Amino acid sequence: MFDTETYLKHLGYTGTLEPTADNLRELHKRHMMTVPFDNSRNAAKGLAIWDDVDAGADHFFQALIAEGRGGICHEHCGLFRTLLAELGYDVKVIASGVRGANDQFGPDLEHMLATVRLAGADWLVDVGFAGPSFTEPVRVSEDVQEQNGFAYRVVEDGAHLVLQRRPGGRDWQAVYRFTLRERELSEWKAIASGENDDPYWHWAGEMIRAGTLIYGRAYETGQLLLVGRRYLRAEDGSDHTRVLAKTDEYESVVRHVLRQDA
Repeated sequence: MFDTETYLKHLGYTGTLEPTADNLRELHKRHMMTVPFDNSRNAAKGLAIWDDVDAGADHFFQALIAEGRGGICHEHCGLFRTLLAELGYDVKVIASGVRGANDQFGPDLEHMLATVRLAGADWLVDVGFAGPSFTEPVRVSEDVQEQNGFAYRVVEDGAHLVLQRRPGGRDWQAVYRFTLRERELSEWKAIASGENDDPYWHWAGEMIRAGTLIYGRAYETGQLLLVGRRYLRAEDGSDHTRVLAKTDEYESVVRHVLRQDA
């Protein structure tokens, strides 16, 4: 059963409960530091990953907090937005299409995240994106916002908004594109049932069906991301990447990212 006090204790959060920007930043970062991204329970499901998109906060709380497991985007999003709503934040679900290796964006419903309306501004809230991305909310604005040596901004691109990220001394690169239109969970259920005929899912679905294991977690000054055997550590404005060829090293990194060696 979802329990706000237990959730906050899991995050190690001891601040005030007022819905402020500073508190939102700390809650967001603490979630990403203590609740890892882990698709290993869902990697073999293909587009059926959306089957339990509407399972509810109690279900996600049991898996990610009570049992201490990691999860995927809609599990993180469903859990965290429930916490924010309980604390009085104005939160809604939105969707994004992620930039692929060919610089093309995936379907608009490829990823689930949320926005918070606070002090007259919209903030991107995304604790369930494997990354690398932001660890604290990003204001929906072209103003440059710095985190851990990386710069972020949101720019217009036709009918979409695009979240961009810039490592130190490098060019801007898109992370994903989105709109601020509130989404219904039934839209993702339509994907799982095959009712959604968006042609982009033909290739995005194949990528999901590949079953690559992905693990991710934030820490105080950056992020860790393991995609297959490719290990990325993002901190101080730099992305450091290497391939883990040895099985024992790979398994050690998985345990570290999942906090199983803590």
